[in-house]
Amino acid sequence: MSTSQSLTNSQLDYYRARATEYDTTFVPYMDPALPPVLDRLRAGNLTGDVLELASGTGYWTRHLSQLADRVTSLDGSAEMIAEASRHRLPNVSFRQQDLFAWTPDRSWDAVFFAHWLAHVPDDRFEAFWASVRRAVRPGGVVEFVDVTDHERRLEQRDDSEPDVAVRRTLEDGRSFRIVKVFRSPAELTERLTALGWSCRIDEVHPGFLYATCRPATA
Repeated sequence: MSTSQSLTNSQLDYYRARATEYDTTFVPYMDPALPPVLDRLRAGNLTGDVLELASGTGYWTRHLSQLADRVTSLDGSAEMIAEASRHRLPNVSFRQQDLFAWTPDRSWDAVFFAHWLAHVPDDRFEAFWASVRRAVRPGGVVEFVDVTDHERRLEQRDDSEPDVAVRRTLEDGRSFRIVKVFRSPAELTERLTALGWSCRIDEVHPGFLYATCRPATA
């Protein structure tokens, strides 16, 4: 098993184990940045038939369900999906899917993901975006929320792979290694431009970025 595969497996194990306690820490963490993020999220792009990746406990799914006609939400953790399903959103369907083994079987008007791209290691970045490209209909849009290097201060460094991994500890004391790659708006813009995307990526709150990307036209 490759180092990358071992790390992403540990990451999935962590989020499965954290599902029931996730919102306890994430909601107060996200609340200060939420207003400017919602301003962008509600700008009018995430309408029609929307795909959400790494839906987690449904924190963002609730907002998407108010904007879109239909939302398809994918997550690798059945435990996270169980938490998200408690919101009982009538226009949302959930599906368990390992996003590192994901090949879209259809396309959508828009794709959204939050706090996921930092969990994608560099050696899987290009393949992930190739899958995203196949998931977007012509004229569609991809929007995502993530963190900048400002948030590194909150993480427990993993000395074995400091550029790609951090350690997270649950309430019961269990510790897991997960992927955490901090990328700046400038770096993401450069890399995604090279992959054929036209993006507006802004730091909308200290430590938080919001991106709106479309396939570049020739």
